[in-house]
Formats: sequence, structure tokens, C-alpha cells
Amino acid sequence: MPKADVGIVEDALFPDALSVSSFETAPDHPLWLVQAIYDGEPDRAALRAGLGSIAKRIEIRAVPARNWVAESQALAPPVAAGRYYVRGSHSPRHASPSRTDVVIDAGMAFGTGRHASTWGCLFAMDRLRRMRRFARILDLGTGSGVLAIAAAKTWRRTILATDSDPVAVAVALENARINRVHSSMRGVIARGFAHRVIRKSAPFDFILANILARPLAQLAPAMRRNTARRGVIVLSGLLAKQENWVLGAYRRQGLRLTMRIAREGWHTLVLAA
Repeated sequence: MPKADVGIVEDALFPDALSVSSFETAPDHPLWLVQAIYDGEPDRAALRAGLGSIAKRIEIRAVPARNWVAESQALAPPVAAGRYYVRGSHSPRHASPSRTDVVIDAGMAFGTGRHASTWGCLFAMDRLRRMRRFARILDLGTGSGVLAIAAAKTWRRTILATDSDPVAVAVALENARINRVHSSMRGVIARGFAHRVIRKSAPFDFILANILARPLAQLAPAMRRNTARRGVIVLSGLLAKQENWVLGAYRRQGLRLTMRIAREGWHTLVLAA
């Protein structure tokens, strides 16, 4: 359609469509395409009535149902972070058997290994696995479970994976099953450390927390209380400019910085008790 008609078409679609997007059919091309997503078959008669005088100039076509998540995931390459190799189910395993293979498809929970904060945690874990063995491990804010799964494959211990979002916990447990570590992962719906299972399992030798700067800073006292003597904490989800603020909260709890990983403006901090 001509660009001049785009606004009229968008107005006709918006009342019932879940979303509407408009774009050129090609760079500098005079014709535009407008796409809308509906929760069911739209009322075409009402739609044409809304288009008014331009209805005869507009072609309305249904787009075949497609798995957009799977298609976008298929375009995303695997991610290597140290020895960890995080890939979608569409990608083959790494050729080297020494790599730790983690299968995570894009879904309803955060964490495919591609975000700099997740990558930083995986890289930190790769460094730590050469130095320490951990027995009691907590993944706080597990999201897709990518870090918990990687930890389960590395240290072969039962990992406690928690999240305040019930959907995330369900996704994490399903991903654990796909990666064949479901017997080594326990999922708990909890905000912070406020759950009896967490209290019963503490103190932890190793805590992973890839969340956001503000909750990381707020959780500093609870994080220290639930960390064992000589325990290790990996914090991520903070921008470079937020590091001093978050790190200050943990230093006040007697924790010291032992490693910093910077990637694409995001920082991952490794702290020791």
C-alpha cells in the first residue's frame, strides 16, 4: 500500500489486533506492508468498513501460522563461554567432547547464554571449576535454568534453582530434563531467600545470581548470611556504571572481589566470603 494509507490501515486494525507493525517492502520502495496479530480470525467485514474509501486499494491476506520463536532461534548461533557450549536444539553438539554441552531453546524465561550477563556467569564458572569443587549450590533467579544446568553438569551435585516467576521455574525444570540433569536439580518458587527450602539448604558454597543491580544490592545482607565460610558468589545483571554501587553493598558485608568479567557494557563479579 502507499505510505499515505498506512495510518488509516493501522487505525482500522488496532481496536481488535494484539499488535500491529508497519514497514517498507524494500528500502526506499513506495509500497508498505502492514501486519497484525489477532487472537483468532478477524472480522473482515468490520475491517473493510474501517478502511472506508481505501478498502478497494488494500489486499487483505492471512499469514500462515508459524512458530516465530523457533524460527528466530534457528537464526541464532551457539555460544561458547570457556568450556561451556550453549546451543539451541536445532544446532549440533560441539565437535570436541571436552565441551560441556547445554541445550537451551528460546522460550518464556530469560537465559539462552547470548546475553552478556549470562555469558559472564558461564565464563566465571569455567574459571572456578578449575579451582574449586562445590557441594551446596544455589542459582537465585534461575530464569531458563541455563546456569543451574551448567553447574549440575560441572559439579554433579543437586542444584537448588529458584525464581519468583512460576513459569520460569517450570521452564528451568523442563530444560533440566532435556539436558538429562533433572535428577540433579530442584526448582523452588521464591523471592530472594524467603523460602523454607532455601533456609534449610543454606549455607551455600556457591551462589549464582544473574538478576538486576537493585535487587542484587538489596540482597547483600541475606546473601552473606546464606553463604558458607570460604563460599563464592557470582553476581551479574549489572551495567558497568552500577558496579561500584553493588560492590559497595557486598564489601560492607565483608565480601571481597576476586574476579571481574566485562562484556558489552555488562559486568559479572565473583566474590569470596
